[in-house]
Formats: sequence, C-alpha cells, structure tokens
Amino acid sequence: MQEWLDNQETCSILSITPRTLQTYRDNGTIPYTRIGSKIYYRPDDLKRLIPLIADRQKKKEYKSIGG
Repeated sequence: MQEWLDNQETCSILSITPRTLQTYRDNGTIPYTRIGSKIYYRPDDLKRLIPLIADRQKKKEYKSIGG
C-alpha cells in the first residue's frame, strides 16, 4: 500500500502555506482523500503538481516585480 501524506507534510514538500493548500483542494488542483476529519494526499499526485506549482510561483514573482 502506498504511503499517504498529511497536510503538514504536503505543505512542506510543495513549499506552500496551509491556506494555499486549501485553495488547491477547493479549486480541484490537488486530489485528496478525507478519512474522518483528516485529509491525506498521495505522493504520486504531488510529484505531478510540483512543476505546475513552480510555474505559478514564478508567474507570481514576475508580477510582483512589475512584469
């Protein structure tokens, strides 16, 4: 069985805040599974998202410097 990651581990791996993670869940960017009151993520899904998130962060940085 594949290892699942919790919110804290996921935020650390993706270098994002818990609020950003919540937004990604809300808009369907990141798949997740809820078991009781806890939310879990599959490592394979995170690997797929890393380039997408890096691209979004670059665009945000570009806009912040007047681009």
